[in-house]
Amino acid sequence: MILNFNQINHEEFMKEALIEADLAGKRGDRPIGCVIVHNGEIVAKGANSIETSNNNVAHAEINAIHSNPGYIREHARESILYTTVEPCVMCLPTIVMANIRNIVFAIEDKYMAMDHFIQSNPYLKKRVHNYLGNVLKDESIEILQKYSKETASLILHGKI
Repeated sequence: MILNFNQINHEEFMKEALIEADLAGKRGDRPIGCVIVHNGEIVAKGANSIETSNNNVAHAEINAIHSNPGYIREHARESILYTTVEPCVMCLPTIVMANIRNIVFAIEDKYMAMDHFIQSNPYLKKRVHNYLGNVLKDESIEILQKYSKETASLILHGKI
């Protein structure tokens, strides 16, 4: 099936990522959530679990990819990854190496500034086909601030 990125209701799937973010916050983790969608169906979910797993690389995007690796491997190029915060310097290359070409996020991470990284890196620029931000941004900010004002400040302003 051909992916028609511009005709998809991105808010519908971002709402599901926001649910994952809220669950992470309730657990005591950073409130960041992610879902991966293929052919209009959620095929993977993940939430930040750095604190509860005692694992610094347990980011929402990584956890989502690991939740259904065989399916993701087979269908990555036609899938869309939705995350409540722009992917970080670890997650973006991991998403690309998983062959996921389409990324939608709610909040731009001013601290990481990954859009600049994509534009300056020919490998990433070639492999990231769609990179869309500000989808349900206010709702994501609300969840971030509900659980961690410090994290929210770092992401929104690039400083604590």
